[in-house]
Amino acid sequence: MTRRSILLLLSGACVATLGSAQQPRKPDQKAIAHQLIASAMLREGQTVRIAGSVRDAGLMEDLAIEAQKVGAQPLLTIWSERLIRRSYDEVPAKYDDQEPKLDLALVKQFDAVIAIDFGESEALLAGVPEERIAARAKAGAPVGEAFFKRDVHFVNLGNGLYPTATLAKRLGITQTRLAAGFWKAVAVPPEQIQAVGERLRAAFASGGTVQVTHANGTDLKFDVTDRTPTISGGALTQAQAEQGGAALLTWLPAGEFQITAVPGSAEGKVVIDKALWRGKVIRGLTLVFSQGKLTGMTAAAGLAPLQAAYDAAGSGKDRFGAIDIGLNPAVDFPLTTGAIVWPQAGAVSVVLGNDLVAGGSNNSDFGFAAQLGGASVTVGGKAVVEKGRLK
Repeated sequence: MTRRSILLLLSGACVATLGSAQQPRKPDQKAIAHQLIASAMLREGQTVRIAGSVRDAGLMEDLAIEAQKVGAQPLLTIWSERLIRRSYDEVPAKYDDQEPKLDLALVKQFDAVIAIDFGESEALLAGVPEERIAARAKAGAPVGEAFFKRDVHFVNLGNGLYPTATLAKRLGITQTRLAAGFWKAVAVPPEQIQAVGERLRAAFASGGTVQVTHANGTDLKFDVTDRTPTISGGALTQAQAEQGGAALLTWLPAGEFQITAVPGSAEGKVVIDKALWRGKVIRGLTLVFSQGKLTGMTAAAGLAPLQAAYDAAGSGKDRFGAIDIGLNPAVDFPLTTGAIVWPQAGAVSVVLGNDLVAGGSNNSDFGFAAQLGGASVTVGGKAVVEKGRLK
């Protein structure tokens, strides 16, 4: 699931699941709820939408109570994987491009959204025509625009790492280890992560050329002059509230520094040893960029599903978007499975197409991200990440 897909939860169109009865036990739910409400910087009189699945109904109730304790007014919404899949299998395709009137109304109603990840099936949309998925994405584009224009405070619990049995299997670790590592990473103090992010902000402040390299052949350069980064530290700060837009997005476990490229500046290639798309593995994916746009996409195996989605998408799909650098020292999961472990300290991810979540302006209906474990990053010739380790 892409970050853009998670934000589509705002319009009730996110991948969801009821979860597993064998889910490892969570820490104190009331403490988690208190942390999430604090992260959102909710104030008296504000409205907040709390979204999740039946699996986390208890946590959602705790979130509603914590919101009311600060004088905010909550609304709970629940979705499921079964509902998402049935919406394609049973609803006529002629409604895919319907104007999202209700979704726009919802976005304009709430000051904050707290969303709990609930994806279990990697291949939920397998077999759905890419034209249908693209049509819904195009129709939903105004919803994303409205969301960022309103400076909605957004907090996500999961960040693609919610400890499900499916993800544990993908990562090749036990679900118990995944759960323990997940909650440990969620508990890292925001000020600790923010301090690391601010060091990176200072390193990128002078602008100039960023170079991303890897032993697998990756060598990409792009300009970041006058680009404003976003930092997901675990709790919103007053500075982020003033910055607005993508700076108001908090992903837990936290720990990410994102910066977009100057449009037209990306040159070179990115090689991804293993990537995931709709639950299918792509091996040896090579993305070639010239003047900021994708000019070549090849793979050793498994390219067809991604290629089909790319071909069905509209404008902006070919633009290089951003890089994401992980900051959280408590995250320690494998980076070679295709699953993206966004916040792991020193991990580098690249974004193609839609880059609104990273603070960009490309509201394409297509977005793709992949991770480079062990990459190096320099800014103006100075190293900020060296072979997967923060400098």
